[in-house]
Amino acid sequence: MSRLRADEVLSKDAMGPFLATEGMNVPAGKNITFTDASEPTLLTGTTLTTTTLNVDQLNIGNDDGTKAKSIKLGIADSLTLYFDGRMGYLTSFIESDQLIIRPKTTPSDTYIDMLEGGPVRLYHGSSSRLSTASTGVDISGNLTVSLDVSTANLTSNSSGIITPYLTSASTGTAVTGTTTSTDGWGGTTSSADILGGLAMPFSCGLNGRIALPPTNATMLFGGSEYNGDNTEGAAMPHAGKLVAATVHAENAVGDLTLRATLNGTQNSSYEMTFSSPTSTSPTVVETFYSSPMTFAAGDRINFAVNNTTLTQLEVLTVTFFVKFD
Repeated sequence: MSRLRADEVLSKDAMGPFLATEGMNVPAGKNITFTDASEPTLLTGTTLTTTTLNVDQLNIGNDDGTKAKSIKLGIADSLTLYFDGRMGYLTSFIESDQLIIRPKTTPSDTYIDMLEGGPVRLYHGSSSRLSTASTGVDISGNLTVSLDVSTANLTSNSSGIITPYLTSASTGTAVTGTTTSTDGWGGTTSSADILGGLAMPFSCGLNGRIALPPTNATMLFGGSEYNGDNTEGAAMPHAGKLVAATVHAENAVGDLTLRATLNGTQNSSYEMTFSSPTSTSPTVVETFYSSPMTFAAGDRINFAVNNTTLTQLEVLTVTFFVKFD
């Protein structure tokens, strides 16, 4: 076996490195070292150690779960990227106890932050807006939901009830009631039991064929006869709020103003009026959502004539809506 021992090997014209046209074999356990003071490089049988590696393409085969065919970053292999052969599974490519994805131009911002055994957080700018927790999901800020009920796929529990479980932080809008019980409507607890949170209609009216209603006349419940008694109205089974009302008149001529009454006392903030209608059968709708009339359990609600110039009326029908607390 021939051996070549030399401190330096050049081409025969001594103008550059020699050319190994048939290749070069390096015995096992021996290395090739490129001694560049700025970028030292070591090539062993299985490892290339260098400062900078520039390649047009890096091919790494499918890994079998041992992570032998992978890209490892960090002193302790803190980040490992590999491909296990399953197409489209990004979760199979990255392994790390913490992974932060942030923009290049503004590294102080964050897109997503994932911590092993901890939360996964989605950010807007530098502010965390959605974070997973052991009990569910925490949302910071406002939650806007756009839902087309005509095409939405909704599911319900075994009782057939679709229940929203919502809570709010100190910076959000409070949700009335709690959502840990199924006593009331939509899972809320309420003094009104299953009626809690529901808007309930009550209907009453007058028969103008018998007599035109005078001022202070009140509506009757469950009867068609008109009388002049100033009844206090329907007793409410639970505390709540008057939120809306409608009045419809058949063949009416003249003006009419109706006011809500609470235990027989008229309230000018809650009234309905029609004046010389162009139609002889006017309908008026009033809503009081911004400032509803509150009442307690046992209070009586009705509507009374506050002002009238009616010269003709067949039937007057009033429907008012209350929401129990």
